[in-house]
Amino acid sequence: MTTRRFVLAAGGSLALPLFAGAAALDPYNALLTGDGDPNAALPALAGCAFDRGGDRFRLARGLADVTNGRAMTPTSPARIASISKLVAALGFMTLVEAGKVGLDDDAGEILGFPLRHPRFPAARITPRQLLSHTSGLRNGPSYPVAFGRPLSAALAPGGVQWDDGAWFGPATESPGDWFAYADVNYALVAQLIEAVSGERFDRFMARVVFAPLGLSCGYNWSGVPQDVRDRRAVLYRKAPSDDGPWDAKGPWIAQLDAAVPPAPEPAVRTAPEAAGRSLDSYRPGENGFVFGPQGGLRASVMDLAVIGRVLLAKGAPILKPATFVRMTAPAWRFDPKHPNGEGYGGLIAAYSLGVQTLTGGTGDNVFDGCASWFGHAGDAYGLTSGLWVDPRSGRGIAYLITGQAAPLKTNKGRSMLTRQEERLASLLIEAF
Repeated sequence: MTTRRFVLAAGGSLALPLFAGAAALDPYNALLTGDGDPNAALPALAGCAFDRGGDRFRLARGLADVTNGRAMTPTSPARIASISKLVAALGFMTLVEAGKVGLDDDAGEILGFPLRHPRFPAARITPRQLLSHTSGLRNGPSYPVAFGRPLSAALAPGGVQWDDGAWFGPATESPGDWFAYADVNYALVAQLIEAVSGERFDRFMARVVFAPLGLSCGYNWSGVPQDVRDRRAVLYRKAPSDDGPWDAKGPWIAQLDAAVPPAPEPAVRTAPEAAGRSLDSYRPGENGFVFGPQGGLRASVMDLAVIGRVLLAKGAPILKPATFVRMTAPAWRFDPKHPNGEGYGGLIAAYSLGVQTLTGGTGDNVFDGCASWFGHAGDAYGLTSGLWVDPRSGRGIAYLITGQAAPLKTNKGRSMLTRQEERLASLLIEAF
Protein backbone atom coordinates (compact mmCIF):
# COMPACT_ATOMS: atom_id res chain seq x y z
CA MET A 1 0.00 0.00 0.00
CA THR A 2 1.38 3.40 -0.99
CA THR A 3 2.53 5.55 1.91
CA ARG A 4 1.47 9.18 1.80
CA ARG A 5 3.07 11.99 3.77
CA PHE A 6 1.05 14.65 5.52
CA VAL A 7 2.10 17.92 7.11
CA LEU A 8 0.46 19.80 9.97
CA ALA A 9 -1.24 23.02 8.95
CA ALA A 10 -2.20 26.06 10.99
CA GLY A 11 -5.06 25.83 13.45
CA GLY A 12 -4.59 22.14 14.10
CA SER A 13 -5.82 21.05 10.67
CA LEU A 14 -3.71 19.01 8.32
CA ALA A 15 -2.61 19.77 4.83
CA LEU A 16 -3.54 17.41 2.05
CA PRO A 17 -1.28 14.58 0.80
CA LEU A 18 1.79 15.86 -0.97
CA PHE A 19 1.05 14.82 -4.52
CA ALA A 20 0.29 16.69 -7.73
CA GLY A 21 -3.07 18.43 -7.84
CA ALA A 22 -3.76 18.03 -4.14
CA ALA A 23 -3.89 21.77 -3.56
CA ALA A 24 -7.05 22.02 -5.65
CA LEU A 25 -8.85 19.24 -3.80
CA ASP A 26 -10.14 19.04 -0.26
CA PRO A 27 -12.77 16.35 0.23
CA TYR A 28 -13.03 17.31 3.90
CA ASN A 29 -14.21 20.82 3.06
CA ALA A 30 -16.71 19.32 0.62
CA LEU A 31 -17.94 17.11 3.44
CA LEU A 32 -18.20 20.10 5.76
CA THR A 33 -20.34 22.09 3.32
CA GLY A 34 -22.54 19.12 2.43
CA ASP A 35 -21.16 19.35 -1.11
CA GLY A 36 -23.91 21.85 -1.87
CA ASP A 37 -26.71 20.11 0.02
CA PRO A 38 -27.76 22.21 3.05
CA ASN A 39 -29.30 19.13 4.70
CA ALA A 40 -25.86 17.51 4.77
CA ALA A 41 -23.83 20.50 6.01
CA LEU A 42 -21.81 20.16 9.22
CA PRO A 43 -20.55 22.70 11.77
CA ALA A 44 -17.24 20.89 12.33
CA LEU A 45 -15.50 17.56 11.98
CA ALA A 46 -12.27 15.99 13.16
CA GLY A 47 -10.57 12.71 12.42
CA CYS A 48 -7.47 10.69 13.13
CA ALA A 49 -6.00 7.68 11.34
CA PHE A 50 -3.57 5.76 13.54
CA ASP A 51 -1.74 2.50 13.94
CA ARG A 52 0.12 0.74 16.73
CA GLY A 53 3.04 3.12 16.32
CA GLY A 54 1.18 6.41 16.54
CA ASP A 55 -1.01 8.85 14.65
CA ARG A 56 -0.61 8.73 10.88
CA PHE A 57 -3.04 11.47 9.87
CA ARG A 58 -5.05 14.08 11.75
CA LEU A 59 -7.44 16.69 10.51
CA ALA A 60 -10.09 19.15 11.60
CA ARG A 61 -12.42 21.40 9.67
CA GLY A 62 -15.07 23.91 10.65
CA LEU A 63 -15.84 25.75 13.86
CA ALA A 64 -15.77 24.25 17.33
CA ASP A 65 -17.82 27.25 18.46
CA VAL A 66 -19.81 29.05 15.77
CA THR A 67 -20.65 31.93 18.13
CA ASN A 68 -17.08 33.17 18.55
CA GLY A 69 -15.58 31.64 15.40
CA ARG A 70 -13.16 29.36 17.26
CA ALA A 71 -11.73 26.72 14.94
CA MET A 72 -12.11 22.99 15.42
CA THR A 73 -8.83 21.15 15.99
CA PRO A 74 -7.85 17.49 16.46
CA THR A 75 -7.40 18.32 20.17
CA SER A 76 -10.90 19.79 20.62
CA PRO A 77 -12.77 17.61 23.15
CA ALA A 78 -16.44 16.84 22.68
CA ARG A 79 -19.04 14.69 24.38
CA ILE A 80 -18.28 11.52 22.46
CA ALA A 81 -21.58 9.74 23.18
CA SER A 82 -21.61 5.94 23.34
CA ILE A 83 -17.89 5.41 22.78
CA SER A 84 -17.97 6.30 26.48
CA LYS A 85 -19.37 2.82 27.13
CA LEU A 86 -16.32 1.10 25.64
CA VAL A 87 -14.04 3.18 27.86
CA ALA A 88 -16.17 2.47 30.95
CA ALA A 89 -15.95 -1.24 30.14
CA LEU A 90 -12.14 -1.00 30.13
CA GLY A 91 -12.34 0.43 33.63
CA PHE A 92 -14.74 -2.24 34.85
CA MET A 93 -12.57 -5.03 33.49
CA THR A 94 -9.66 -3.89 35.68
CA LEU A 95 -11.79 -4.91 38.66
CA VAL A 96 -12.56 -8.25 37.04
CA GLU A 97 -8.85 -8.76 36.41
CA ALA A 98 -8.10 -7.98 40.06
CA GLY A 99 -10.64 -10.60 41.19
CA LYS A 100 -12.81 -8.00 42.92
CA VAL A 101 -15.94 -8.77 40.89
CA GLY A 102 -17.05 -11.60 38.63
CA LEU A 103 -18.77 -11.21 35.30
CA ASP A 104 -21.48 -13.66 36.36
CA ASP A 105 -22.01 -12.36 39.89
CA ASP A 106 -25.43 -11.19 41.04
CA ALA A 107 -25.30 -7.45 40.35
CA GLY A 108 -28.09 -6.75 42.81
CA GLU A 109 -26.15 -8.29 45.69
CA ILE A 110 -23.20 -5.99 44.94
CA LEU A 111 -25.39 -2.92 44.49
CA GLY A 112 -27.31 -3.47 47.69
CA PHE A 113 -30.82 -3.52 46.26
CA PRO A 114 -32.83 -6.33 44.60
CA LEU A 115 -32.08 -5.87 40.91
CA ARG A 116 -34.54 -8.25 39.31
CA HIS A 117 -36.54 -8.21 36.10
CA PRO A 118 -40.17 -8.19 37.31
CA ARG A 119 -41.14 -10.68 34.59
CA PHE A 120 -38.20 -12.98 35.46
CA PRO A 121 -37.90 -12.61 39.25
CA ALA A 122 -35.84 -15.79 39.68
CA ALA A 123 -33.17 -14.77 37.17
CA ARG A 124 -30.25 -12.76 38.46
CA ILE A 125 -28.91 -9.90 36.38
CA THR A 126 -25.14 -10.06 35.97
CA PRO A 127 -22.32 -7.66 35.05
CA ARG A 128 -21.81 -9.61 31.83
CA GLN A 129 -25.42 -8.97 30.84
CA LEU A 130 -25.15 -5.27 31.69
CA LEU A 131 -21.94 -4.84 29.69
CA SER A 132 -23.45 -6.64 26.68
CA HIS A 133 -26.95 -5.09 26.79
CA THR A 134 -28.56 -8.49 27.39
CA SER A 135 -29.89 -7.71 30.88
CA GLY A 136 -33.52 -7.14 29.89
CA LEU A 137 -33.30 -3.49 30.98
CA ARG A 138 -34.62 -0.54 28.99
CA ASN A 139 -34.43 3.24 29.33
CA GLY A 140 -37.65 4.12 31.12
CA PRO A 141 -39.94 7.04 30.23
CA SER A 142 -38.43 9.19 33.01
CA TYR A 143 -34.82 8.47 31.90
CA PRO A 144 -32.31 9.39 33.25
CA VAL A 145 -32.10 9.41 37.05
CA ALA A 146 -30.59 12.71 38.21
CA PHE A 147 -28.17 13.49 41.03
CA GLY A 148 -30.04 13.56 44.32
CA ARG A 149 -31.95 10.34 43.66
CA PRO A 150 -30.69 6.76 43.94
CA LEU A 151 -30.72 4.69 40.77
CA SER A 152 -32.89 2.21 42.64
CA ALA A 153 -35.65 4.85 42.36
CA ALA A 154 -36.13 3.57 38.81
CA LEU A 155 -35.30 -0.10 39.21
CA ALA A 156 -36.97 -1.14 42.44
CA PRO A 157 -40.77 -1.30 42.88
CA GLY A 158 -42.10 1.73 44.72
CA GLY A 159 -39.32 4.05 43.56
CA VAL A 160 -40.26 7.54 42.41
CA GLN A 161 -39.12 6.69 38.86
CA TRP A 162 -40.32 3.09 38.76
CA ASP A 163 -42.57 3.98 35.81
CA ASP A 164 -44.71 0.86 36.35
CA GLY A 165 -41.75 -1.36 35.50
CA ALA A 166 -41.11 0.23 32.10
CA TRP A 167 -37.35 0.11 32.71
CA PHE A 168 -37.61 -3.62 31.93
CA GLY A 169 -38.49 -5.39 28.70
CA PRO A 170 -41.44 -7.67 27.97
CA ALA A 171 -41.79 -11.29 29.03
CA THR A 172 -40.79 -12.42 25.52
CA GLU A 173 -37.26 -11.03 25.98
CA SER A 174 -35.47 -12.87 28.76
CA PRO A 175 -32.28 -11.64 30.46
CA GLY A 176 -29.16 -13.21 29.02
CA ASP A 177 -30.71 -14.01 25.65
CA TRP A 178 -32.17 -10.86 24.12
CA PHE A 179 -30.08 -7.85 23.03
CA ALA A 180 -31.65 -4.45 23.66
CA TYR A 181 -29.31 -1.47 23.71
CA ALA A 182 -30.01 0.72 26.76
CA ASP A 183 -27.96 3.39 28.52
CA VAL A 184 -29.19 2.28 31.93
CA ASN A 185 -26.99 -0.80 31.64
CA TYR A 186 -23.91 1.39 31.83
CA ALA A 187 -25.29 3.48 34.67
CA LEU A 188 -25.35 0.20 36.55
CA VAL A 189 -21.84 -0.69 35.36
CA ALA A 190 -20.63 2.63 36.79
CA GLN A 191 -22.52 2.01 40.00
CA LEU A 192 -20.93 -1.43 40.29
CA ILE A 193 -17.50 0.18 39.87
CA GLU A 194 -18.34 2.55 42.72
CA ALA A 195 -19.73 -0.19 44.95
CA VAL A 196 -16.70 -2.43 44.44
CA SER A 197 -13.98 0.24 44.52
CA GLY A 198 -15.54 2.63 47.04
CA GLU A 199 -14.58 5.46 44.69
CA ARG A 200 -16.64 7.83 42.55
CA PHE A 201 -16.87 6.58 38.97
CA ASP A 202 -15.34 9.71 37.46
CA ARG A 203 -12.37 9.61 39.81
CA PHE A 204 -11.89 5.88 39.39
CA MET A 205 -11.73 6.25 35.61
CA ALA A 206 -9.28 9.15 35.89
CA ARG A 207 -6.99 7.13 38.15
CA VAL A 208 -7.20 3.74 36.46
CA VAL A 209 -7.56 4.61 32.76
CA PHE A 210 -6.83 8.24 31.90
CA ALA A 211 -3.81 8.96 34.11
CA PRO A 212 -1.85 5.86 32.97
CA LEU A 213 -2.48 6.90 29.35
CA GLY A 214 -1.56 10.54 29.93
CA LEU A 215 -5.01 11.76 28.88
CA SER A 216 -6.82 14.90 30.05
CA CYS A 217 -10.23 13.31 29.53
CA GLY A 218 -13.13 13.24 31.92
CA TYR A 219 -16.68 12.02 32.29
CA ASN A 220 -19.04 15.02 32.38
CA TRP A 221 -15.91 17.24 32.38
CA SER A 222 -14.75 15.87 35.74
CA GLY A 223 -11.09 16.72 36.28
CA VAL A 224 -10.59 18.15 32.79
CA PRO A 225 -8.15 21.11 32.94
CA GLN A 226 -9.39 24.59 32.08
CA ASP A 227 -7.23 24.96 28.96
CA VAL A 228 -8.75 21.77 27.58
CA ARG A 229 -12.28 22.96 28.39
CA ASP A 230 -11.52 26.21 26.61
CA ARG A 231 -10.92 24.41 23.31
CA ARG A 232 -14.06 22.26 23.56
CA ALA A 233 -16.38 21.57 20.65
CA VAL A 234 -19.96 22.74 21.13
CA LEU A 235 -22.61 20.36 19.77
CA TYR A 236 -25.22 21.69 17.35
CA ARG A 237 -28.37 21.01 15.40
CA LYS A 238 -30.31 23.22 13.03
CA ALA A 239 -33.25 22.68 15.35
CA PRO A 240 -33.99 23.42 19.00
CA SER A 241 -33.81 19.67 19.71
CA ASP A 242 -33.96 16.34 17.92
CA ASP A 243 -37.76 16.74 17.85
CA GLY A 244 -37.44 19.80 15.59
CA PRO A 245 -38.58 21.87 13.92
CA TRP A 246 -35.60 21.57 11.58
CA ASP A 247 -34.40 24.32 9.24
CA ALA A 248 -31.34 23.32 7.23
CA LYS A 249 -30.92 26.88 5.98
CA GLY A 250 -31.22 28.38 9.45
CA PRO A 251 -28.57 29.01 12.12
CA TRP A 252 -26.73 26.39 14.12
CA ILE A 253 -28.39 26.04 17.53
CA ALA A 254 -26.22 24.89 20.44
CA GLN A 255 -27.38 21.65 22.04
CA LEU A 256 -24.66 21.05 24.63
CA ASP A 257 -21.46 22.52 26.08
CA ALA A 258 -21.90 26.12 24.94
CA ALA A 259 -20.97 26.78 28.57
CA VAL A 260 -19.31 24.41 31.03
CA PRO A 261 -18.35 24.58 34.72
CA PRO A 262 -14.88 25.85 35.63
CA ALA A 263 -12.16 23.26 36.12
CA PRO A 264 -12.07 20.79 37.73
CA GLU A 265 -15.81 20.61 38.38
CA PRO A 266 -18.10 18.15 36.54
CA ALA A 267 -21.40 19.07 34.95
CA VAL A 268 -24.25 17.07 36.48
CA ARG A 269 -28.02 17.00 36.17
CA THR A 270 -29.68 17.56 39.56
CA ALA A 271 -33.12 16.41 40.68
CA PRO A 272 -35.47 19.27 41.71
CA GLU A 273 -35.62 18.13 45.32
CA ALA A 274 -31.79 18.15 45.50
CA ALA A 275 -31.33 21.74 44.31
CA GLY A 276 -28.45 23.26 46.22
CA ARG A 277 -27.01 19.92 47.29
CA SER A 278 -23.24 19.80 46.92
CA LEU A 279 -21.71 17.06 44.81
CA ASP A 280 -19.28 16.59 47.70
CA SER A 281 -22.14 14.84 49.50
CA TYR A 282 -22.45 12.20 46.78
CA ARG A 283 -21.92 8.67 48.08
CA PRO A 284 -20.22 6.20 45.72
CA GLY A 285 -22.74 3.55 44.72
CA GLU A 286 -25.70 5.93 44.95
CA ASN A 287 -26.49 6.63 41.29
CA GLY A 288 -24.37 5.50 38.36
CA PHE A 289 -26.01 7.96 35.97
CA VAL A 290 -24.50 11.03 37.67
CA PHE A 291 -21.19 11.14 35.78
CA GLY A 292 -22.49 9.99 32.40
CA PRO A 293 -20.84 6.59 31.84
CA GLN A 294 -23.25 5.92 28.98
CA GLY A 295 -22.15 8.87 26.85
CA GLY A 296 -20.65 11.71 28.87
CA LEU A 297 -16.93 11.27 28.27
CA ARG A 298 -15.31 14.41 26.87
CA ALA A 299 -12.44 13.50 24.58
CA SER A 300 -10.81 14.59 21.33
CA VAL A 301 -10.05 12.42 18.31
CA MET A 302 -6.42 12.36 19.43
CA ASP A 303 -7.55 11.06 22.82
CA LEU A 304 -9.66 8.43 21.09
CA ALA A 305 -6.64 7.37 19.04
CA VAL A 306 -4.80 6.66 22.31
CA ILE A 307 -7.73 4.51 23.46
CA GLY A 308 -7.68 2.83 20.05
CA ARG A 309 -4.04 1.89 20.47
CA VAL A 310 -4.97 0.25 23.79
CA LEU A 311 -7.41 -1.90 21.81
CA LEU A 312 -4.72 -2.70 19.24
CA ALA A 313 -2.32 -3.63 22.06
CA LYS A 314 -4.78 -6.18 23.47
CA GLY A 315 -5.58 -3.95 26.43
CA ALA A 316 -2.08 -2.85 27.41
CA PRO A 317 -1.23 -1.01 29.58
CA ILE A 318 -4.70 -1.06 31.19
CA LEU A 319 -5.52 -4.77 30.94
CA LYS A 320 -3.63 -8.02 30.55
CA PRO A 321 -4.16 -9.80 27.20
CA ALA A 322 -6.20 -12.60 28.78
CA THR A 323 -8.59 -10.08 30.33
CA PHE A 324 -8.88 -8.22 27.04
CA VAL A 325 -9.78 -11.49 25.30
CA ARG A 326 -12.62 -11.92 27.78
CA MET A 327 -13.78 -8.37 27.11
CA THR A 328 -13.81 -8.74 23.33
CA ALA A 329 -15.12 -12.31 23.10
CA PRO A 330 -18.57 -12.32 21.45
CA ALA A 331 -21.35 -12.07 24.02
CA TRP A 332 -24.16 -11.64 21.50
CA ARG A 333 -24.57 -11.99 17.76
CA PHE A 334 -27.77 -11.39 15.85
CA ASP A 335 -29.39 -14.58 14.58
CA PRO A 336 -31.59 -13.74 11.56
CA LYS A 337 -33.18 -17.20 11.58
CA HIS A 338 -34.15 -16.90 15.22
CA PRO A 339 -34.24 -13.16 16.02
CA ASN A 340 -32.65 -12.55 19.40
CA GLY A 341 -32.49 -8.78 19.69
CA GLU A 342 -32.87 -5.43 18.00
CA GLY A 343 -29.66 -3.72 16.95
CA TYR A 344 -30.90 -0.51 15.34
CA GLY A 345 -31.79 -2.07 12.03
CA GLY A 346 -28.54 -4.00 11.79
CA LEU A 347 -26.15 -1.28 12.92
CA ILE A 348 -25.28 -3.52 15.86
CA ALA A 349 -25.03 -7.14 14.74
CA ALA A 350 -22.34 -8.37 17.13
CA TYR A 351 -21.52 -7.10 20.62
CA SER A 352 -19.06 -8.07 23.33
CA LEU A 353 -18.48 -6.35 26.68
CA GLY A 354 -18.69 -2.70 25.68
CA VAL A 355 -17.31 -3.49 22.25
CA GLN A 356 -19.16 -3.55 18.93
CA THR A 357 -17.77 -5.68 16.10
CA LEU A 358 -18.60 -4.72 12.53
CA THR A 359 -19.77 -7.60 10.34
CA GLY A 360 -19.94 -5.84 6.99
CA GLY A 361 -23.65 -6.63 6.77
CA THR A 362 -26.34 -4.37 5.39
CA GLY A 363 -26.71 -2.31 8.56
CA ASP A 364 -23.08 -2.02 9.68
CA ASN A 365 -21.17 -1.86 6.38
CA VAL A 366 -19.64 1.47 7.38
CA PHE A 367 -16.72 1.37 4.94
CA ASP A 368 -15.27 -1.12 2.48
CA GLY A 369 -13.47 -3.96 4.23
CA CYS A 370 -14.84 -3.10 7.67
CA ALA A 371 -15.82 -6.66 8.63
CA SER A 372 -14.13 -7.69 11.91
CA TRP A 373 -13.08 -4.14 12.80
CA PHE A 374 -14.26 -3.41 16.34
CA GLY A 375 -14.85 -0.40 18.57
CA HIS A 376 -18.00 1.65 19.05
CA ALA A 377 -20.24 4.22 17.38
CA GLY A 378 -21.97 7.11 19.07
CA ASP A 379 -24.62 9.76 18.48
CA ALA A 380 -26.28 12.28 20.79
CA TYR A 381 -27.09 16.00 20.88
CA GLY A 382 -26.25 16.30 17.18
CA LEU A 383 -22.85 14.63 17.44
CA THR A 384 -21.94 11.44 15.62
CA SER A 385 -18.71 9.62 16.43
CA GLY A 386 -16.78 6.45 15.77
CA LEU A 387 -13.73 4.58 17.03
CA TRP A 388 -12.80 1.51 15.00
CA VAL A 389 -9.69 -0.68 14.96
CA ASP A 390 -8.52 -3.64 12.92
CA PRO A 391 -6.33 -6.00 14.98
CA ARG A 392 -5.17 -7.82 11.84
CA SER A 393 -3.55 -4.83 10.16
CA GLY A 394 -2.96 -2.78 13.31
CA ARG A 395 -4.84 0.21 11.92
CA GLY A 396 -7.55 2.36 13.43
CA ILE A 397 -9.66 5.46 12.87
CA ALA A 398 -11.43 7.93 15.15
CA TYR A 399 -13.80 10.68 14.12
CA LEU A 400 -16.20 13.30 15.48
CA ILE A 401 -18.91 15.22 13.63
CA THR A 402 -20.27 17.94 15.89
CA GLY A 403 -23.72 18.63 14.52
CA GLN A 404 -26.53 17.89 12.09
CA ALA A 405 -28.49 20.16 9.76
CA ALA A 406 -31.31 17.62 9.40
CA PRO A 407 -32.56 14.49 11.19
CA LEU A 408 -30.10 11.60 10.98
CA LYS A 409 -32.51 9.56 8.85
CA THR A 410 -32.41 12.30 6.19
CA ASN A 411 -28.73 11.56 5.61
CA LYS A 412 -28.77 7.78 6.06
CA GLY A 413 -25.95 6.11 4.16
CA ARG A 414 -25.62 2.59 2.84
CA SER A 415 -25.38 1.39 6.45
CA MET A 416 -27.49 2.61 9.34
CA LEU A 417 -24.98 5.40 9.93
CA THR A 418 -25.10 8.71 8.08
CA ARG A 419 -23.50 9.21 4.70
CA GLN A 420 -21.26 11.88 6.26
CA GLU A 421 -19.90 9.37 8.79
CA GLU A 422 -19.35 6.79 6.08
CA ARG A 423 -17.53 9.30 3.88
CA LEU A 424 -15.33 10.56 6.70
CA ALA A 425 -14.47 7.02 7.78
CA SER A 426 -13.60 6.06 4.20
CA LEU A 427 -11.39 9.13 3.77
CA LEU A 428 -9.52 8.26 6.96
CA ILE A 429 -8.98 4.70 5.75
CA GLU A 430 -7.59 6.07 2.49
CA ALA A 431 -5.08 8.15 4.46
CA PHE A 432 -2.99 5.09 5.35
